[in-house]
Amino acid sequence: MSSHDLTVAVYALIGLAALALQVRSASPASRIPSLGTVFRRVMRTRSGRVGVVAGWAWVGLHFFAR
Repeated sequence: MSSHDLTVAVYALIGLAALALQVRSASPASRIPSLGTVFRRVMRTRSGRVGVVAGWAWVGLHFFAR
């Protein structure tokens, strides 16, 4: 298994965990906030918006670029 394959597997696991949390948050009795609620709270501030853009750029640079 190459390092690229390992990286893809880790990102897939992170994605599956995020999907599981999103499904879990849909329950009315759940205390877990939905992904939309989390992003809404983060995007309220300038530093939050910069962090989201920086994170997205990091993912794009390290995962999609070859």
